[in-house]
Amino acid sequence: MATDFNTVILIGRLTRDPEFKIISGTSLVNFSIANNRSFVASGVKKEETHFFDCFAWGKLADILKEYASKGKQIQVSGRLVQETWDTSDGKKASKIRIRVENFQFLGTRSETAVPTSLPPSPNPIPQPQSEQGENDLEDVDVEDIF
Repeated sequence: MATDFNTVILIGRLTRDPEFKIISGTSLVNFSIANNRSFVASGVKKEETHFFDCFAWGKLADILKEYASKGKQIQVSGRLVQETWDTSDGKKASKIRIRVENFQFLGTRSETAVPTSLPPSPNPIPQPQSEQGENDLEDVDVEDIF
């Protein structure tokens, strides 16, 4: 039984409009978040920005496709996923991204307006499971996702 813990909660602004695809009949959305941090070092106020690549499947992807746009503030929660692949020159490459399992738009009411028929914070959507208990989409080629 695994005792490791992998969870991420992040607030930031979308750096671009989400990119939407359908993979094996399931919706997929890719997007990036800029997260700003202010701090004081040696009496001087400093700021830094970090960028995080995120993705979401299923109904979450459909909602993000419809309502998310560049500049919108969003809170995401999910887990870190390390993806690996072989580059065209035969080298190994990897990238860590956030698999979004829940999100909520933040900011002013006009920035986050969504129809009243949608919940403001959708519950995590279970992903399709195979008989072995693994996600059926795990066999998707990583290059199809990017």
